[in-house]
Amino acid sequence: MVNSKISYPGLGYLCELRQIRSKNVSLTVYPNNRIVLRYPRHVSKKFIHDFLIERSEWVKNQYEKNDSQNPKKTSFEDGEVLPLFGSKKKVVHTKTNQSQCTDTELILNVKSIRSENGRIKLAKKILRDELERRSLPKLRKYLQKVGTSNYNTNFKLMRSLWGSCTHENKITLNLALVFCPEFVLNYVILHEVAHTKERNHSSKFWNQVESLDPDYKEAEKWIKIHGKRMLCYLY
Repeated sequence: MVNSKISYPGLGYLCELRQIRSKNVSLTVYPNNRIVLRYPRHVSKKFIHDFLIERSEWVKNQYEKNDSQNPKKTSFEDGEVLPLFGSKKKVVHTKTNQSQCTDTELILNVKSIRSENGRIKLAKKILRDELERRSLPKLRKYLQKVGTSNYNTNFKLMRSLWGSCTHENKITLNLALVFCPEFVLNYVILHEVAHTKERNHSSKFWNQVESLDPDYKEAEKWIKIHGKRMLCYLY
C-alpha cells in the first residue's frame, strides 16, 4: 500500500495513496479532481479508511465544485477550442497540412497518428516548440538586462511551479504556460531571470522584478485567479 490507488470509500472516485516521511496525514483534492492521501509509514489501513470516510462530504463538495468550474484535461480533439497564448484557438485535424500553431488554430497532422496518446504527444510537441519560439527572445532580452550570460533553458510540464531557476542558472518553464496570456508568460520569464541574480524572494529580488516590469503584479494576480485552472488542461 506504499503508493497505490483505491476507490474512495462511499464515493467511488479514484484516490491515490502516497506514503511520506512526514508524521502528518493530509488529503488533497486538486483542481483537476486528482485526489491524494499522504500518510506516514506507521498509519494502519483502518485509520486510512476511517480518515477518508470522515472527510467524504468535503471531498464530494470539492469534487463537484471542480467538475463544474474547471476545464477538463484536453485530448486535442478535432474542433476543440482552447485558450492558447491569450486567444482562443480551434484544434484542427488534417492529413495534408503541416502541424503548427497559428493565430487562430492549432493544426495537427494526424495522418500517421494511430492513437489518442499519439495525438496528445504531437500536440504537446507543437505547443512546446511554439512556447520555445516565443520565450527565447524574451529570455535573452531580460538576461542581457540583468547581466547574466551563462544559462540553460528547459521546457516541461510541472504540477505546481510555473518556472524555476537553479543555482547553475538552468531556467525551466512550465509547458502549461501555453494556456496563459503573453503578459503572464513574460512575467514568469523575467521572474526566473531575476533569480539568476537574487536566489530568494527578498526585497532586492522584487526590486529587480519591478525594474524589468513595473506592472508585474497584474500577472501575479492573473496567476492567482486562473493559474490552477490552466493546469487542468494537461493534468
